[in-house]
Amino acid sequence: MRNDFVSNQEVRWCPGCGDYAILAAMQRTMPELNIPRENIVFISGIGCSGRFPYYMNTYGFHTIHGRAPAVASGLKIINPDLSVWVITGDGDGLSIGANHLMHLLRRNFDIKVLLFNNRIYGLTKGQYSPTSEQGKVTSTTPEGSLDRPVNPIAFALSAGATFVARVLDVDQKNLNYLIKKAAAHKGSVFIEIYQNCNIFNDGAFANLSDKALRDQNTVFHTESAESLSEAFRLSQIESPVHMGIFWQEEKLSYEQLLSAQKSDKNTSVSDLLSSGHIWDVV
Repeated sequence: MRNDFVSNQEVRWCPGCGDYAILAAMQRTMPELNIPRENIVFISGIGCSGRFPYYMNTYGFHTIHGRAPAVASGLKIINPDLSVWVITGDGDGLSIGANHLMHLLRRNFDIKVLLFNNRIYGLTKGQYSPTSEQGKVTSTTPEGSLDRPVNPIAFALSAGATFVARVLDVDQKNLNYLIKKAAAHKGSVFIEIYQNCNIFNDGAFANLSDKALRDQNTVFHTESAESLSEAFRLSQIESPVHMGIFWQEEKLSYEQLLSAQKSDKNTSVSDLLSSGHIWDVV
């Protein structure tokens, strides 16, 4: 039941924040995965999305800025049986944490990354982010941003993620669908979630989330493109905006490769500690 995944912590986001919809979808979907709560871990960085682990009645770790992918990678290596989810944002994941995120994806860890993209720094009160549109006027770009925005889907595809998708925070049906597809995939998952920040960037995705406009402005894919080049092409199209699954392929995960490497050598930790040049410190 959903209540099994609802923690006793007070949810502290701004009223109307899109994070509420994502949290509700996750809490509703988790029971359908039939994974024991003690085998699930949510790991976050810094930003509004960083609060997410507190609200899931599972294990969780609120790490430092941009380092959630590195912490998650280490956890997955030491305990590959865990279901590990990284919660990040466009600032946390695509600015200070972009290098860590890239390496997680290219190594194909069996880790699920959910990137909440609101195209703004919300927690620090409305500065422009790596995904803000060119010309965006904020407190740190009073004359408009000159930066070209990062395309999160293209980033994930080029990094080598083996499951790449996009969805709207308010599209609960498809958010549920993608969470379940992500959980079943054995490899690096990257899901970009368009998330409305109703305080500092309200209506950023209104032309996509409005029910009267959604069908004409979006195309949802329930399955992967036939080629990586086609997936990349779809990620570049601005109208209509492509949603759903861009790319999925099956490859051995980093953990599987590491396990095979270890089994070939059949070396225990004890053997490693007592091998080679050793000495006693007195």
